Amino acid sequence: MTPKIAGRGERVRRARVARGISQSALARSAEISRQALGAIESGGYQPGVETALRIARELGESVENLFGDAAESNVVATISSASAPARSRVALARVGGRVVAAPVPPAALELVPAGGIVASIKGSHAAVESFVSSSEIDSTLLVAGCDPAVTILADWIARRRHPVTLVALGGSSQSALDALAEGRAHAAGIHLRDAKSGEYNLAAVRRALGHRRAVVVNFARWELGLAMKKGNPLGIRGFADLARPRVRLANRETGSGARIALDAALDENKIDPRKISGYRHELRGHLEVAAAIADDHADVGVTIRVAAEAYGLNFISIREERYDLAIIEHELESVPVAAMLEALNSSRFARQVKELCAYDTREMGKIVGRVA
Repeated sequence: MTPKIAGRGERVRRARVARGISQSALARSAEISRQALGAIESGGYQPGVETALRIARELGESVENLFGDAAESNVVATISSASAPARSRVALARVGGRVVAAPVPPAALELVPAGGIVASIKGSHAAVESFVSSSEIDSTLLVAGCDPAVTILADWIARRRHPVTLVALGGSSQSALDALAEGRAHAAGIHLRDAKSGEYNLAAVRRALGHRRAVVVNFARWELGLAMKKGNPLGIRGFADLARPRVRLANRETGSGARIALDAALDENKIDPRKISGYRHELRGHLEVAAAIADDHADVGVTIRVAAEAYGLNFISIREERYDLAIIEHELESVPVAAMLEALNSSRFARQVKELCAYDTREMGKIVGRVA
């Protein structure tokens, strides 16, 4: 028995006694035997993550306070070296049994928290100076995709006092699927319409994951369309107007659902994209497109209604799309993913997203497909 484990056990015992909870009552609530709890409190046994989470929840404490050590000074993590140079800020999470270092976005109007800083990179692995403990890494949820409402999901999980921290990895639907396929995210947010069938997301998930088993869970349906300056001073009515010489476009990157919709519309209208001002300037998210228009860097862009309304822009709806979350099947029982699915199956959370974002959330949390 190490002093560390003994110290953790004593913390559990003191917290239980301070709250007047018997060993039997806490063991029953934590779904373990009284003997197992006794072994934990005596320092003879270190509980697994799920058991530690249940004990912490019952005692009204964080897992870190009860079972955590000081932050790991050095962690070896899987990383995409092309996206994270040395000294860059990263989030640390465990995906598929591996510690993953995910680059966090640069600061905008506020500093972005990080779990560590990359010290060095060798191939697909990085040495990271960590600010967080192993248990905090285990309870970090990485969600890749382009939905602005991911911040609402993060807030909901935090307000429920879950010991889970959500980190949003912004980018296109295709980049989100790439992250999922490479084990760099727990969930990939996607809105990719199959040109042949008109179906959303399932074909794209099959192509990205091959024979790996995954589930596709609905988040919401939203409106995709054209956003333009308030009052629509250029009188834009549709995609055909993008060919006009005075019109500047705020474009999304290749692999995004918005870019696919734009390119299909340009092809249908027989418009050469090379003649559109701003076509080659790519932005990584729906809010970025709306911000570019609001700041007069562009006149029009393909985005979703919630982004346009957030910046007070006019909006012309093109179609309704289904935004889903793809999850590798073996991650469904992990603590971070379980917390996310709990939120998605809450009618109160669905109502909050509906009211704040004008999304259709009637099928939120429903499994819309399985991929094998």
